[in-house]
Amino acid sequence: MKKKIVLIEGVYDTIDLFTREIKKALEQMGCECLVLDAGHMEESLKEFALFAMTPVFAAITFNNLGYNLELSEGKNIWEQFEIPYVNILMDHPFHYTGPLAHMPKTAWVFCTDKNHGGFMHRFYPEIERVGFLPHAGVKLPGAKKRIRDRKIEVLYAGSLPFFTAGMLVPDLSAITQFDAIDMSRQVLEDLIKNPAVTTEDAIEAYLKERGIELEEPDLFAGIVKMRFLDSYATSFFREQAVKLLVESGVSVTAYGTGWNECEWSHNPHLHYGGKVLAPEILPLMCEAKIVLNTMTWYKAGAHDRIFNGMLAGACVVTDDSAYLREEFEAEKAMVRFKLEEIVRLPEIVWDLLDHPEKMQQIADVGYESASEKHTWESRMKQVLSMLEGTDCGF
Repeated sequence: MKKKIVLIEGVYDTIDLFTREIKKALEQMGCECLVLDAGHMEESLKEFALFAMTPVFAAITFNNLGYNLELSEGKNIWEQFEIPYVNILMDHPFHYTGPLAHMPKTAWVFCTDKNHGGFMHRFYPEIERVGFLPHAGVKLPGAKKRIRDRKIEVLYAGSLPFFTAGMLVPDLSAITQFDAIDMSRQVLEDLIKNPAVTTEDAIEAYLKERGIELEEPDLFAGIVKMRFLDSYATSFFREQAVKLLVESGVSVTAYGTGWNECEWSHNPHLHYGGKVLAPEILPLMCEAKIVLNTMTWYKAGAHDRIFNGMLAGACVVTDDSAYLREEFEAEKAMVRFKLEEIVRLPEIVWDLLDHPEKMQQIADVGYESASEKHTWESRMKQVLSMLEGTDCGF
């Protein structure tokens, strides 16, 4: 009997891309899928009511989409029909405090960074099923161009969070448990000096150094209020990576918001392509010799840019993480650097550009590795296996 799976799309172009890949993978695995359209949910729920007349194996979605859906007032559909609600978080859990506090009892929450799982276990102990599921990549059909034949030297696909992080900043003067203005300065400085540290650990270290002891709920609330520091630290290193390259003469093509608003945006080696939808980035990666990545402060996970770049046949250059060291220790599938040593990035990239055959070897290993282990098909096999068993991945 086919496993019946519910998916949700219609809110974010990136998540829609992932959802389409998941649907394709699940159907290839013999599952039957129903996709709920968030833009037409009333009609979609009518389809769901018919679909759920026979048992549904799971709902699989991202970033809490549909967590509180109801057919009857006051009855969560995932609880009502006893359907496992698989919620894959593509960002840190501290961005989703409202939905995570009201997860259906059938929820499985998967984090894309192992540290995020630790955060969930600590601050959301009522959610029993928490697992680790790394990001995955999307492979376009067709033969991949050789590195020598590609038009883009270095591609960076991602916005600068600095220009949107301001929306996350609360009224710091209204925070009374600690000096939030001083914390903002000190913790951000600490993160830039010690970029292997997570934001929540840096915040807690700041409090301990000043003898400020908070109960767990107050500590959690403080971390959530100060989470904008995570975005500022991410933005600092993201900007530095591209700035260092273009100032050394490397041609960088950047997509996403903010790149045209930097003080150095006039640099002739920066080629700004504006903001484009997620599916449009994939063909561009197929034209890139190097796909550059800096993570959204992941210290024990990976970003989809890494796997998308590998599956596009590019040479991926990325900052390091515990997960990447563990997963790729034995193979040269990418080039990794430490944020602490970001000033070496131009040297690393120039060495690659001067040795296209070296880039090609790395790209070939990366393509084979990602094709075998880091597609959405491989991730869905993991999810279905976990749902059938008891191991949540930690």
